Amino acid sequence: MSSVPEPFRGSWRDGWYVLPYQVVFRDIDAYGHVNNAVFFTYFEWVRTLLWFELTEFGGATDIGFIVAHAECDYRRPIHLEPIDLCIRVGEVRNSSFETLYEIRKAGGEVAATGKVVVVLYDWERDAKRPIDDELRRKLTACGDGSSSRAPRSSSLSAPPDSSG
Repeated sequence: MSSVPEPFRGSWRDGWYVLPYQVVFRDIDAYGHVNNAVFFTYFEWVRTLLWFELTEFGGATDIGFIVAHAECDYRRPIHLEPIDLCIRVGEVRNSSFETLYEIRKAGGEVAATGKVVVVLYDWERDAKRPIDDELRRKLTACGDGSSSRAPRSSSLSAPPDSSG
């Protein structure tokens, strides 16, 4: 059972964790489309929800990672419309992992793709920390098959089991 509150829960489709989202007026710039910086906020939002699906929802202090690298390729403008925020895990390393993104318009047209590398972080020690076996298993189950440690099929129909 998910610990993420129902209104914020995504679902698994074709190997992606997908969160429906309605673009709001504050996301729009003077040209009538979503400002480029907002795409990174979309990545952050869906990444946070996936993290809470994999771990336990508690709050901001339960985010156990920091962002080391972020990139976005813009393909189509997004306006005041419903979109899907899609994420899956890419390569899993010793203390970091990639999160891969697609932002899709209605009908599935990809408006942007992205990649963010996060490093697990121990806030009390102020230092990076290794990915433990349980988290590695969960991350790999959310992956695209590029993990060098555990290959998987390219399609998930349900989130990985996050129980003990």
